[in-house]
Amino acid sequence: MKMGCLQHKVSTAICSSLIAIFVTLTLPARAQNAQDSVVTATPKREVVALKNNLLYDAILTPNLEVEVVLARRWSLEIGAGFNPFPLDDKQFPKWRHVAAWIAPRYWFCNVFHRDFISFNAAYAHFNVAGSAYPVVWMYPQIKESRFQGDAVMGGISYGWHWAISPHFSIELEGGVDAGYAWYQEYECKHCGDKKKSGGRWLVLPKIGLNISIPLGGDEQSLARRCDCELLDEAPDTTSAPTDTLEPLIPAERLSPRMMQPMPVMASVPYFEPKVDQMQRLRNRLLRDAEEYEPYTTDMALSADPRNVFLFFDVNVTKMDRSFIQNDMLMDSIMHILGDALADSTIRIAHIQIVGFASFDGKQAYNVRLAGERARTIKEYMQSVYALPDSVFAVCNGGESWAELAYQLERLRVTGYGLQTEPAFSGLDEVLAIIKYEADLDKRERLIKQLDGGDTYRYMRDELKHILRNLGCITIYIEN
Repeated sequence: MKMGCLQHKVSTAICSSLIAIFVTLTLPARAQNAQDSVVTATPKREVVALKNNLLYDAILTPNLEVEVVLARRWSLEIGAGFNPFPLDDKQFPKWRHVAAWIAPRYWFCNVFHRDFISFNAAYAHFNVAGSAYPVVWMYPQIKESRFQGDAVMGGISYGWHWAISPHFSIELEGGVDAGYAWYQEYECKHCGDKKKSGGRWLVLPKIGLNISIPLGGDEQSLARRCDCELLDEAPDTTSAPTDTLEPLIPAERLSPRMMQPMPVMASVPYFEPKVDQMQRLRNRLLRDAEEYEPYTTDMALSADPRNVFLFFDVNVTKMDRSFIQNDMLMDSIMHILGDALADSTIRIAHIQIVGFASFDGKQAYNVRLAGERARTIKEYMQSVYALPDSVFAVCNGGESWAELAYQLERLRVTGYGLQTEPAFSGLDEVLAIIKYEADLDKRERLIKQLDGGDTYRYMRDELKHILRNLGCITIYIEN
């Protein structure tokens, strides 16, 4: 009875402390996230994860861990486990204990992705005897006596975190903890007189197979934390024109949905703030139906200077009219489309929309991202004009390797207008990898390994206009 009361008091105190620490750590983050969502509409980020160690459950010890994000590569895990079994004090083995631990973690990529090192500190109150599962093979004296006492431990472990979905991950962890235990030794495994008091140093393995449920994120936040290069990359606002233009469609001609900032970072290449540019855009956007050719992924659409591109921010699929001059471009496209629909001498034969993604990240995710971008552009256009699905040719360009290869070849010859040498270190190797490596995920890894990562970092930092994510719109008409 005394043991049960003591365990109850200790576990209650530990749980209260854990709740207080959790509230203290998460309230500022939650408040900041709420402020960000109101003031700046920052991307969603995972703030906290709930976890359970399945191996700890397997030895009949219910447990719960809470992991809080502290920085891009640091988190803090707080956990507790309580084993009251066996309920009948005469049964064996006896493995009663209550434990609590705290563990700062350093992540080599981003929090909740890939490998990490954990620095552990733990406390436990125990009452063990018989064949106590995890320790009897290390401390066989437990078979003949009962030990009751307290232990403090510290250690280090290494683990790997697999991000399966925005709200589900699996984690494998292994390491070792060492510490000191104070105990009383009793004659009988479930009763008996006290034999002696003592203490000893001990070493125990730390093994975890954790189910982790990150909270607060979504598909975009999952992609960002799974991309070690782009998590903190800010939207690029330097490569689009900054001149302010008057809207090209009166507000009363736009649907309410189009008037709202909608969650395509966009600009039109060579679109200048001049009146005659509307006609130039019309000539580029509207094509004769006889020119229509179904899209295939080996086409480099940027090789045709007439093509009109939308540029998306990293991992973004939604239309955002408030970004730089995106509203000017979309107003212009809708205005040209509206005039074509109102012209009785022509008919809209096809509206071809191609969505792309960059090669950063897993191919499967990027293909899905590219498809969502194309679908979003289509739905955006249909929100303004009641166009049937049959008029659209919506194409998934996947990872834009053909566009990248074309632009790099162009860079080799012309320098693409950069204030740099026409070529950069590793350009030929990148082109060779694109040409000869068929596995797209392996192709990405090989490029990122070139010159210790310097080639990729140069492309990412200096050639953003080449690596950016694209959407292309072309309207084909018949007389």
